[in-house]
Amino acid sequence: MKRVFLALMITLLLLAVPAGIAFSTMQSNTWTKYAGNPILYYGAPGSWDDFNVYAVHVMYYDNNTPERNDDEYRMWYSGTSFTRNSKDIGLATSKDGITWSRYVGNPVIRNGDFGYWDYERINAPSVLYDKEEGLWKMWYAGYASYFAGFGIGYATSTDGIHWRKYNSQGNEAGLVFEASGYADDFDGYSVFSPEVLKISGKYHMWYAGFGGAFSGNQIGYAYSDDGINWVRYVKPGAQFAEPVLSVGGPGAWDEGEVASPSVIRLNDGSLVMFYQGSNLDQTRTGIGRAWSTDGGKTWTKDPNNPLITGSPAGSWDFNRVFYPSAVLNPDGSIYLWYHARSRNSDLTPFKLGLAFGDNAPIIYPTPTPTLPPGVTPTPTPPDPGFIMLPMIQKGQR
Repeated sequence: MKRVFLALMITLLLLAVPAGIAFSTMQSNTWTKYAGNPILYYGAPGSWDDFNVYAVHVMYYDNNTPERNDDEYRMWYSGTSFTRNSKDIGLATSKDGITWSRYVGNPVIRNGDFGYWDYERINAPSVLYDKEEGLWKMWYAGYASYFAGFGIGYATSTDGIHWRKYNSQGNEAGLVFEASGYADDFDGYSVFSPEVLKISGKYHMWYAGFGGAFSGNQIGYAYSDDGINWVRYVKPGAQFAEPVLSVGGPGAWDEGEVASPSVIRLNDGSLVMFYQGSNLDQTRTGIGRAWSTDGGKTWTKDPNNPLITGSPAGSWDFNRVFYPSAVLNPDGSIYLWYHARSRNSDLTPFKLGLAFGDNAPIIYPTPTPTLPPGVTPTPTPPDPGFIMLPMIQKGQR
């Protein structure tokens, strides 16, 4: 009888939905923070990451063979140092996503030499393994100085450890995507926190852009045949590229910024994005979710946002709950890592936490008419993370 009643209720729910509204299924409507958070601290004094660990990218690497079980989580993370001028990217591995082992040879990729576009800092990596080419590929953010603005670089590796920055004639080592340079563009001054997926032989990148002193960070989209030469997506009827995920309206939790996209692809081909958001003065921060059924050009925000926010005052993650990295596990569950700090001070270090989805299926209406076919953990001093940079007008159209 209960099953009949449940079926009837579902039928009535479907009939109540206006014609032309499709559905996208997604798990994990309720998120539970791991009780043992934080799961990764800054490094030992004198190490390259003894100040901060932040802005991570995690992937589940399934390399099982008949001879051995070799699946693991791999995390490329940003780190900074009190004692050394290092603002680089390191690697850690884990069997469960909770207990992490730092690679003994960290960092695995460093900021550039003096005079290069990424001299001052690199961070916010996005990594994928290209099975067709047998290569690990990384896109990352970097800048030469506080006033230069971020750009996005590219590097490759045969093992995910030893990286070589891309270089071509006339191109600074690594740099493959820059700000537009126009003051009126949403990404006119800075582009950073890339997220790249390879789907059907094509590369898709969602990235944060910053346009000026009076515009918050927003998320754009670009595509590429080779992961090197990128084309900004321009919406039909528009002259120039616009954000595909914009800040919220007045009073919204993400009115101040949306940035740091982490995108996963579901079995039905639809995309789910987790992103950081904040109000205008960043006193309220959190992680939200949006979904897309058209390949990442159009996104619908979850009405339940924000999904993850700061814990009460005095907690390790009271402030700046930012930079999500989500993984869809083989069993269908979702793990989400994020960085945060205990108070609103640049002298307070970021640490890393983990949250679990509840695996309860939920149904969201979408605006599309149809669905498409289908080495040792160390106990964790600090870095400001992401910086709101001043606008420098580079030209007029």
